[in-house]
Amino acid sequence: MKISLSPEIERLITEKVQTGRYRSADEVVREGLELLQEREKQAHPIASNHSADLASAFEAIAKDVPHAEWEKLPADLSRNVDHYLYGGPKTS
Repeated sequence: MKISLSPEIERLITEKVQTGRYRSADEVVREGLELLQEREKQAHPIASNHSADLASAFEAIAKDVPHAEWEKLPADLSRNVDHYLYGGPKTS
């Protein structure tokens, strides 16, 4: 596989190898990709866990929504969903 790297990334890889923590540029790139993979798993837990039920999926998504945003939702949303989505008349 051949990849192109910006000069900044090449310099960063070289600096990491020069610290002595990594033996080669391959090790630096490998660790970076492993960290990226882990971050993506954490960001999309449902995609990596196909057995999750709908409630768990909602909880995982909902925890990333700030409380202030939840407060903006109308208290009667479930009763008046047609009103809020389509402009129909409100029910009491």
